[in-house]
Amino acid sequence: MGLLEIVLIVSAIAVSWTAEATARGKLGVNSAVGIRVGYVAHSEEAWLAGHRAARPLLHASSAAFALAGVLSLVIPGITDETGAVIALTGCLIALGLVIAASVKAGRAAEHAVLESVDGKDR
Repeated sequence: MGLLEIVLIVSAIAVSWTAEATARGKLGVNSAVGIRVGYVAHSEEAWLAGHRAARPLLHASSAAFALAGVLSLVIPGITDETGAVIALTGCLIALGLVIAASVKAGRAAEHAVLESVDGKDR
């Protein structure tokens, strides 16, 4: 097992764990781990709403990392160049999914913040 495959599989585990921990409230607002765009870090409620909305896309991102790592391991006679293409493709797909998750999280968090403000005004 090469270093690249290990990094991809560990990244998959880390992204998936983070997606679950933040969406379930086990990992609250912090400055180290999680999505921090727009209103997401505004409050605990916004943090949860954002991460719950982003969870499916973050798990898909994790799957892209894992698939790239596993494919690089199991394809017989794979060259270093082919392994690098598989890894790069998996990383680009994962990046696109994380960006989409961040947009979705920002929108959900903004909605949660505006709802809480509207509720206080009444």
